[in-house]
Amino acid sequence: MKKHTAIILAFVSLCSSLCYAAPSVKGVILRKIIPSTRSIEAVPEAYISNDILTVSFDGSGMYSLYIEDNFGVSVYSSALPANGMEYDYDLSGIGEGLFRLVISGPSGDYEGYFSIH
Repeated sequence: MKKHTAIILAFVSLCSSLCYAAPSVKGVILRKIIPSTRSIEAVPEAYISNDILTVSFDGSGMYSLYIEDNFGVSVYSSALPANGMEYDYDLSGIGEGLFRLVISGPSGDYEGYFSIH
């Protein structure tokens, strides 16, 4: 039991040190909230660099984009015209912590999680 605990603590320590040593660009992995099939479909792409969220989506139509804090309170909302172009959103005013990004529109709802520290 002590050996397993030591291994887990070492892994957690390694992960936390890698998080602080990682570059400032972080990918946000988005997934469809309620997938209807297992087919390959377009999913929005997002990454964060220096408090700027960049999102692109090859689908078509208007999508709403919102960000919730870890208490489920919406701290940011905007629109995303899904046409394959990249759009930048300034998140410098939302503070630090764990956040949930949700993109909703004609082809469904997508979510991803990210942190700012």
